[in-house]
Amino acid sequence: GNPELRLALNEDLVIGKGNGSYGSVVLDDCNFHECVHLDEFESSRTLHFLPPDGEFAVLNYRITADYRAPFKLYPTIEESGTYKVDVIIVLRADIPEANYGSNVTLRLPVPRNTVSVLPEFSIEMPGCSAEYNANEKKVLFNIRKFNGSSEISLRARITLDTPVTAAHKKEIGPISMSFEIPMYNVSNLQVRYLRISETHKSYNPCRWVRYITQSSSYVCRI
Repeated sequence: GNPELRLALNEDLVIGKGNGSYGSVVLDDCNFHECVHLDEFESSRTLHFLPPDGEFAVLNYRITADYRAPFKLYPTIEESGTYKVDVIIVLRADIPEANYGSNVTLRLPVPRNTVSVLPEFSIEMPGCSAEYNANEKKVLFNIRKFNGSSEISLRARITLDTPVTAAHKKEIGPISMSFEIPMYNVSNLQVRYLRISETHKSYNPCRWVRYITQSSSYVCRI
């Protein structure tokens, strides 16, 4: 069938900057699918709608206020010889211990006159790998599963064909990062419940709520 659904969000949800209070979930702005009725949204943060066929987005929103970035990067550059320079990246998972980053990848551009790169991890972790792509002049660090509240140090030992200069250091970076975090939402927007409005009908629904955070453009300049 095609029953009417009711979707309830955080009761302390606030739309618009400057309207939030302590502990509130604040969205800069949002827009709803055309099928959504908003007559109960202001009073109870509840949406009701007749869903169209297939998959669709009920709500899109944007946040730019203070929030905790899931990962933090602390890069440093050290000269280790006349032709050698090391890039050290401390990566911290600033998410709860119960969560983890999945398929975490860091990409580090290196100078054009790089001869070789030796990438290293500070500790051995299952599912970790690192490689240097000489054609693209990039170092790739891959971590299959990175637990919340943990930290790891990555090092790229770069060898150049000429003595290291300040210009070479400027060619290093920026670092880009891609990842997924299952069952985690940076904005703290939550689904309180998802129900079928027509309770008198004998529907047998299969329903679930899944949260996932995915990187889009996650960049750290050195």
